[in-house]
Amino acid sequence: MTIKDIAKESGVGLGTVSRVLNEQNGVSEATREKVQAVIDKYGFVLNQNAKLLKTQERRTIVILIKGSSSIFLNSLLEEIQKRLEPLPYTTDVVVLDEYDNEAQCACRCFYERKPAGMIFLGGNPDIHKDDFAKVQIPCVIISNFAYSVDNPNLSSVSIDDREAAAAMAEYLLKKGHRKFGIIGGNMDSPEPARRRFEHFTKTLAKHGLVFDSEKNFVAAKYMFEDSARAAKTLLKQAPDITAIFTMADVMAIGAIRALKDMGYSVPEDISVTGFDGLDLAKFSCPSLTTIQQKKDLLVEQGLSLLLDRMEHHKPCKHILVPFEFIEGESVRNIGD
Repeated sequence: MTIKDIAKESGVGLGTVSRVLNEQNGVSEATREKVQAVIDKYGFVLNQNAKLLKTQERRTIVILIKGSSSIFLNSLLEEIQKRLEPLPYTTDVVVLDEYDNEAQCACRCFYERKPAGMIFLGGNPDIHKDDFAKVQIPCVIISNFAYSVDNPNLSSVSIDDREAAAAMAEYLLKKGHRKFGIIGGNMDSPEPARRRFEHFTKTLAKHGLVFDSEKNFVAAKYMFEDSARAAKTLLKQAPDITAIFTMADVMAIGAIRALKDMGYSVPEDISVTGFDGLDLAKFSCPSLTTIQQKKDLLVEQGLSLLLDRMEHHKPCKHILVPFEFIEGESVRNIGD
């Protein structure tokens, strides 16, 4: 009789059985009694020596997060830690710069810390494809798509950045806007920033509009201060724009602050849109029109993929989850 046998007969997950055996919280009384009945039925006794060995060798999950200032990624981190807390795993968080090679860091962590699995929050699986292929333990990228990486250990879960960016472009066009600026991540990377840029501008092209990327695009880090700087640069280069598409809510809020400092009113003079759907987007003034990435769903799917690989050796998957379009107060209708 093993923990897996107990879980199967009880009709619950391995984590639930583990919590009952270790007298941890997070299990309803009815479920606890059901699991305990199966344990008593077979006289199962937890092997403490084996438990200690497994704790030392297999129960750490390393979480690599790209950029300490990303509010969205930090919100994902908080949700992950909350969901892992009742499970028999500890977390080890590694914070990287936005432009670090997280796959190389993951390989070092594997040899130094011997974790059971890894979670990448943010990441560049396309640009670091060869390094991601070397990661030797179950891992998942949450908030980016990694279908191009040839690694049977790597899963990913993300929204469709292309569809989301196109939806935002169509919305702004419907509101009558024809002169756009964009504030986004570094275009040297083929990751979400580039996909959002390409499909926003492709949508404009479908409507006969040519986007001048030299004048009307400014790169910025995902930070309030850098986005404010980018907005000031953008308005100096393209003072006739009526709407700014930003690739993160923090960028949008930073841009709005800079615009107000420059004497512009949002959305009366210039409309601004965000991306991510953070809670603070609802409370900014004006509230943001944005693309909401469903944090709970991303984390739920990501952890499910990782734990299925770690505990049941299931094949890896690459999943797109739905996004939600949020219409706030930051866009003016100038169509009439």
